[in-house]
Amino acid sequence: MLGLFGLKVGMTEIYKGDKLIPVSVVLAGPCKVIQIKNKDKDGYYSLKLAFVQVDPSKLDKPLKGVFEKAGLNEYYKIIGEIKVNEEIAKKYKVGDVIDVDLFKAGDLIKVTGKTKGRGFSGMIKRWNASRGPMSHGSKHHRKAGSNATSRIGPTRPGKRRPGKYGDETVTIRNLEIVDVIKEKNLLLIKGSVPGANNSLLKIIKLSN
Repeated sequence: MLGLFGLKVGMTEIYKGDKLIPVSVVLAGPCKVIQIKNKDKDGYYSLKLAFVQVDPSKLDKPLKGVFEKAGLNEYYKIIGEIKVNEEIAKKYKVGDVIDVDLFKAGDLIKVTGKTKGRGFSGMIKRWNASRGPMSHGSKHHRKAGSNATSRIGPTRPGKRRPGKYGDETVTIRNLEIVDVIKEKNLLLIKGSVPGANNSLLKIIKLSN
């Protein structure tokens, strides 16, 4: 399915009739097509999109070379790929723009982004574990408890132990678009999307 890139603006609430709906506000596009990959040459179909236009003096030579190779005189800070099928790939050419016109109210989407990084966290914050007794002398208030092993060492992958929390790529599916504000390139998405404000999101349309 086709999609584009956006930046999370924040959250707010809107009324639809007599219902109050919490929504995430996302600045979605416009994104410029800078390359079209095909199965014969690249092994798959995708659109390479550029997002957030910047002055070329702020980019290094390799990144500027990407736009010069595409024959564009505009430069962008963010480059990413959206995998598509052959039919969609043939609809676009280099230089085309994809914006919020792709979406309408009621569409279902999936959103991919990086969650907020919370650093090294303990059991209670990271895994929502229960604390120990808070009475004086218990000596077990917010400790991790038994490790179920005699081996002493670092936290093993998959173990519910203290460790780095957040800063992970997460995809949330079947989110609903409540409204599209075309003149400001904004999407109002029901519920929350991953990431802090101003973080990058990939938004893929699921429904036609």
